[in-house]
Amino acid sequence: MTLQQRAVSVIETLPDDLVSQVILFAEFLKSNGGSYSQEIRKTVDENGYVRKPGVLKQKMIMASDFDETPDCFKDYV
Repeated sequence: MTLQQRAVSVIETLPDDLVSQVILFAEFLKSNGGSYSQEIRKTVDENGYVRKPGVLKQKMIMASDFDETPDCFKDYV
């Protein structure tokens, strides 16, 4: 199933008020077809999901003792 077929099958199940929102959003995407959407198209996987490597880069800070076994588990190791 192509992405277009998948989109149509989902849209067919929506009520009319939500279909109108989908149309407005699709028109927005079409009018904003510049560099942002070009960048998004480069990162879409085979299922249509956007994947960006490194989005959490330097966002997570691990404790210095992360790899150490906690004291309460030392009896089980």
